[in-house]
Amino acid sequence: MKKPKSYQYIKLIIILAVISIAAPKVLSQQADEVFVNVNEAIVVVEAYDFDGIKSSQGSGVILKDKNILITNFHIYAGNEKIVLKHKDKEIKYTEIIGLSIDKDVLILQLEAGDYPQVKIGNSANMKVGNKVYAIGSPMGLENTITEGLVGGFRKFDDKKNDIEYIQISASLSPGSSGGAVLNAEGELIGISTMGMKEGQNLNFAIKIEDVLSVDLGEYKDKVKLESINYFFKGKSLYEDTKYESAIEYFNKFLAKVPNDPICLNFRGLAYLQQKKYEEALKDFNQSSKIDPEYLAPVINKADINYKMENYEKAVSDYTKIINKYPDLIGPVYSRGLARMQLGDWGDAIKDFTKSIKIDKNYVQAYLNRGISYYYDKQYSEAVDDWTKAKNLNPSLAPQLNEWIDKADYFMSNQ
Repeated sequence: MKKPKSYQYIKLIIILAVISIAAPKVLSQQADEVFVNVNEAIVVVEAYDFDGIKSSQGSGVILKDKNILITNFHIYAGNEKIVLKHKDKEIKYTEIIGLSIDKDVLILQLEAGDYPQVKIGNSANMKVGNKVYAIGSPMGLENTITEGLVGGFRKFDDKKNDIEYIQISASLSPGSSGGAVLNAEGELIGISTMGMKEGQNLNFAIKIEDVLSVDLGEYKDKVKLESINYFFKGKSLYEDTKYESAIEYFNKFLAKVPNDPICLNFRGLAYLQQKKYEEALKDFNQSSKIDPEYLAPVINKADINYKMENYEKAVSDYTKIINKYPDLIGPVYSRGLARMQLGDWGDAIKDFTKSIKIDKNYVQAYLNRGISYYYDKQYSEAVDDWTKAKNLNPSLAPQLNEWIDKADYFMSNQ
């Protein structure tokens, strides 16, 4: 029996309705549309050092509903003040209300203003291959927009956090840091933070969820907040090998925050570079006492005991580190060196053997294990190790050939 036309018409309407419900329309935007919608909310961030000189520049994003600006902490690090600009007009802010060094996030409370609303997206919805836009001020070229793709989601072993970054191919340059990274719908999914110099367009963004998870009460400690850049200025001077000036800034920070283990460790390193071993050792001891889980001062304390020829103390310090981190090659190898100085050839051989198990191409471990074998009168083993070291690094051949000849002589006369 043929169904009436009215039935077929009703069926068609139902099918179309189901299709409409099942596939809501998502509007992608072209680059020019994205730019027009968010341009007024993206600003230039300038940082000025303690001498009033502009030392760094980046970008920032205004979130109107929260009346805040989000950017990267590293733009501010080591400087005294920040200035926000948009089209040569200064954007006023009242205070820093959020800061995370690990996440590289800085959040400023803005004065009231008429800013466009930037819609917040969801980075969890992003997939490899999705289009993204980046807007910032690379090399001071205010609010430049670039286009790219999501290249992946990455974590980095050398970072002191467990943050997953969005890898993007949109072009970034110095000055882009802190700028907006948006999806194809023009929604904010992150802020640009870093790139790999060795690669081409290997750039990364912090997810917007990680940015907004920063506790806005975390740096309500105004004393620490006001003085934190003394530490970063000192760190910058230390890296520039200006150790005396670095110590001055570390002292300024510690005058306000006297029990900060990281600053104490860095001041100890500056003293160490000046060969002020007693002062350095005092700082390392205090740092590790304040935070027993902080590994750096323990390693530095062991190294300085070695330099001061306190070899037994050095062995003790290295052993503490090895007990906690048994596969960390540096302390194992260094303990072997300290044991060599004590004439403890058997235990030195064990440490160098463990170092070689961790890194089978560790030339210095073969060389020093060979020396330990030699003084332990295990001449054949010494020759084997020196031969291996010579093969790994042929430039050592003249010196090692001489040692091998000596070992051969003693073997032939045993």
